[in-house]
Amino acid sequence: MKCLILKYFRIIIITNIVVATSLLLAYLCCFINPSTIWWPALFGLAYNYLLVANLCFSAFWVFSHKKICAVISAVAILTGLPFLGLNVQIFGKKIPDEKLSESFKVLSFNVQEFERRNMFQSDGKNPNIFDFFQKENADIVCMQEFVISRRRNNEISHVIKLHNMMPYSHIELASGSTGIATFSKSPIIRNELIYNDETKNACMYSDIVTGNDTIRVYNVHLKSISFNTNEYRLLNNVVRKRYGRSDIRAGFSIFWRLKIAFIERAKQVEILTSHIKQSPYPVIICGDFNDPPMSYCYRKVRGNLKDAFVESGSVRSATIIVGHLVPLRIDYILYSDVFRAYSYESPRVRLSDHFPVMCRLVKK
Repeated sequence: MKCLILKYFRIIIITNIVVATSLLLAYLCCFINPSTIWWPALFGLAYNYLLVANLCFSAFWVFSHKKICAVISAVAILTGLPFLGLNVQIFGKKIPDEKLSESFKVLSFNVQEFERRNMFQSDGKNPNIFDFFQKENADIVCMQEFVISRRRNNEISHVIKLHNMMPYSHIELASGSTGIATFSKSPIIRNELIYNDETKNACMYSDIVTGNDTIRVYNVHLKSISFNTNEYRLLNNVVRKRYGRSDIRAGFSIFWRLKIAFIERAKQVEILTSHIKQSPYPVIICGDFNDPPMSYCYRKVRGNLKDAFVESGSVRSATIIVGHLVPLRIDYILYSDVFRAYSYESPRVRLSDHFPVMCRLVKK
């Protein structure tokens, strides 16, 4: 019996060491370029689960007779304390009334090509995506997966209404009909496409005059993973704990797509960060990075910039839930230190596969 208990504890300790090491790899992946070594980025995707698992191990050992073993996970957790705020915030920062008039509202949203069921609903109870834009009344709106289809006249009429609210725009359709768009209430005096991978991913900037200042707003959509139907089915089956033989092939396919996306995003980020460094104006970066905060791409793009969620967000950080299983924060508003962020929100509106992100910025 004693031997069985010792074997049991040995297995738990080994598992704990593996989980703690995996959490350390999640921290390390932020500093490893996926173009060089891609697989550590997988641990960054699993950060939230690895953190919870290590907390559970620590609690388990504290209530066992081998309390010293709690050190294994405790060291791993404490090592990554600087990363914790990227994923969890408790106290938000609401904008003071006296600063409201000098602020401007920024909204970023991957609109999923104005997914049809969210395009046409507008019955008071269920607003469509354009009702949402009207309600939020932002000063600058950046959209990813923006689409204009000549076959969907209703869509065009909605976009015209958006133009009436925000008369200045910069639109780049990366794949001919789908791309990115920036709308503004203030004049856009200059714009440029930075890259276009000829799918739906692209990056551009728009120089916007606000009052006596000019700001450069980057609208970013980094390389998508683009799971197919079978791969999404596998992710959903993980939740339901139902697996089939075809799921094995889909599993390998998922890892292959992740590898390609990690590497392509790293290349796109090199182009983007080089461009940001040359900006003559304070910058705001809005977009869908398709990578969580525990990633090389996020760390590289953020650099010395501020993150609106970190500075003024609270509680809800996830902006997408992949396969109804994995909540991730992959949509961001980053900005130069000349601004201060208030009232960050990510409303739980079911208008896309992403949730929007928005905040108010005030010049210091």
